[in-house]
Amino acid sequence: MISWLKGEIVDTWKISSKKGVVLNVGGVGYEIQLLPKQIDKAVISNEIELWIHRIDREDGTSLYGFIEANQRDLFRQIISVNGIGPQIGIALLEDFEVTQLVNAIEKKESNLLTKTQGIGNRIAERLIVELRNKLQRFIDNDEPIHLNKKDIDPNQFSKYINEISLILHSLGYVDNEIKDSIKIITTNEKENSLLLDSLSVEEKSELMDKHLKEILMKLSEKST
Repeated sequence: MISWLKGEIVDTWKISSKKGVVLNVGGVGYEIQLLPKQIDKAVISNEIELWIHRIDREDGTSLYGFIEANQRDLFRQIISVNGIGPQIGIALLEDFEVTQLVNAIEKKESNLLTKTQGIGNRIAERLIVELRNKLQRFIDNDEPIHLNKKDIDPNQFSKYINEISLILHSLGYVDNEIKDSIKIITTNEKENSLLLDSLSVEEKSELMDKHLKEILMKLSEKST
């Protein structure tokens, strides 16, 4: 595992929208893709330090470099989401600073995420569902997150189901798909109603995230 490299930039390269450098480390040239906005900053110095993420595939190995460790770590979180590739991660980190991107995800601001090229509503909502409540460590202590979580009224399980249905509609799923997949949580409606009544707002939000992930997994299995 290559986690960090320090060396001299001997060349820069560009393939379509991808940009990067060739880094001489101990006489070995590593071809590394960078955020486009970091290329100029990188070439100013004779020597640079990069935090690395490596991806091995059948057609070769790719290295992605970041000047800041938290950029690399957030990149790893982004590409851990099913169906999200490294170029989407690069595009998001090109357009957003780490704190801005985390806040957009935590506050469920999909309209901001879709401003990035290649990010549609479905991808934005998937990022929010999968990563929300998992990224607090990327936020500075002096910049608290004000989460936009909706409370669920006691004894109104139907509102909970309706909110999940609206999210699935926003992801592009149709009524028949939603009705079938949502049976995961409606089969024990009475039990789930009692459970919701006993949870705090934060716990209810976490439960919704859990149910959404289960439903999306079921929908993904049916589409394959």
